Amino acid sequence: MARPISRITQTLQDYGTPGSGSGAEKSTWSLWTANLTAANFTAQQGLISALYTATLDLTLGSQSATSELAVSTQSAVVNANPLAQRENKWLVRYHDTGGTKFTVEIPTADLSLLDTNTEFLDLTGTEADAYKIAFEAVVRSPDDPTLTVTLDSIQFVGRRN
Repeated sequence: MARPISRITQTLQDYGTPGSGSGAEKSTWSLWTANLTAANFTAQQGLISALYTATLDLTLGSQSATSELAVSTQSAVVNANPLAQRENKWLVRYHDTGGTKFTVEIPTADLSLLDTNTEFLDLTGTEADAYKIAFEAVVRSPDDPTLTVTLDSIQFVGRRN
């Protein structure tokens, strides 16, 4: 099956490492989406924007860039939250309607959203539920753009890059 050609990307900036000379660091996540066409562009942009916003509600990072098939933006936002670290990530697990499983990592996770003594977000929580709704409205299977996806879990992981 042909791979989808439309892809969205969001780059998040962490707080950086003051005193190290390296400044803020950035990390990016990307997902396949329904193919963007002239007929669906406006509707898809609304759904994509909602997913970016929902992602920001799950993280402490500042959005520094986004891109879609035909649109690329750079933001000049300075992150003032020292807890926004690109190594703190949400591991998002999802599957398509064919049953194939996939993952994506979202940098600068907001760990205050975790329940006590767990590394998973409660998908019925306010921010996680909004993310799930936005995610499932936008994302398509990397293997087949006609297949929708279901978000299975969001887990905190510590990863480099």
